Amino acid sequence: MSYTWKLKSFAGIFLAFLLLANISSAQMTPQSQLANRTLEVMVGFSNTGGGARFWNVFSKELRKKLPKTIIRARFNDTASGVSGTSDLFKLPKGTLAIGFVRPPEIAFAQINERAEVDFDFRDANWISGVEQDSFIMAARRELPTDPAELRKMEPQLILPVSDILATHATVGILLNAVTGIPAKIVVGFKKSDRKRALVAGDADMYTIAADAKLEPLLASGDIQSLYTIAGSSFSSVVDKTRTLETFLVPDAPKSVVSFVKSARGMGRAFFAPPSVAPKDVQALRSIFKDILEDEEFVALAASNGVPVAAVSSQDVSAQLNELLLSDEASKKQLEKAYQCGISMARGDIQNCNFGAE
Repeated sequence: MSYTWKLKSFAGIFLAFLLLANISSAQMTPQSQLANRTLEVMVGFSNTGGGARFWNVFSKELRKKLPKTIIRARFNDTASGVSGTSDLFKLPKGTLAIGFVRPPEIAFAQINERAEVDFDFRDANWISGVEQDSFIMAARRELPTDPAELRKMEPQLILPVSDILATHATVGILLNAVTGIPAKIVVGFKKSDRKRALVAGDADMYTIAADAKLEPLLASGDIQSLYTIAGSSFSSVVDKTRTLETFLVPDAPKSVVSFVKSARGMGRAFFAPPSVAPKDVQALRSIFKDILEDEEFVALAASNGVPVAAVSSQDVSAQLNELLLSDEASKKQLEKAYQCGISMARGDIQNCNFGAE
């Protein structure tokens, strides 16, 4: 047997091996990629709110898509999901895990360098967002809509929130600063409580999604839109000429305004910690995209009170970068606006002077 023949034979076998390997790789589906493994899920919400309702609906579809994958979920809303996120970031390489959180709350905790944030949220691998709402500053009926008049109203306007660390509370505090309207932040109001207080006239304004549930109240005049904040899907009953920009004080920092818009426009999202392999991240993105863009699932979720809007991993990442404010100047502006907004809420000062150092 000649050396040349042996070489050609070896080359033929090698090429056949490569062909089989390529065929095998092409046949590898996202489902087979994740089969016979355990997917750990951290749901960074309480087990009774909207985040839990969405996960309960979504998880059923996810189990259908991944019948050979063990899906093990746990709820951890400590510090708005920061604690659970920290746990995920400590997982060893090769672990299959995802977190379901509201990114603005964790981003704000990182910006403020809270002790429990021992990770860099920029290292998260985003799978998909599940919401993209249009938000307004809703107000009680007959509240003046002129910014100058609102800035000098007595007694102090009331802005109800659930918890001082919640996203809507953070946004409310920052809006105090950039609009110059010194609203008092009052805690202890759940979402339904806030709406009732506004209708009854016991509260003056708060940020809310301009969705189908709010439209009847806007149409009847029980609630009015003071100004739009984020998004573009507003019905005809929303006055779109009054925007956040028309309410801003002179020299309001652009970085703070961008933060507010991203914080309100950015809804719940799924991420994988750095320990998850890139090929697993891609498999998860593919499966989640299929579910979130399925018309039957979208209708099912809406019927359970959790409307769905699939947001790409790229868009979620871009919004998060706006929230995390990588440059020091923007971080200082945000901190100044937050502290100033708190002081305005307490009634210690009337406005912020962003033009002064």
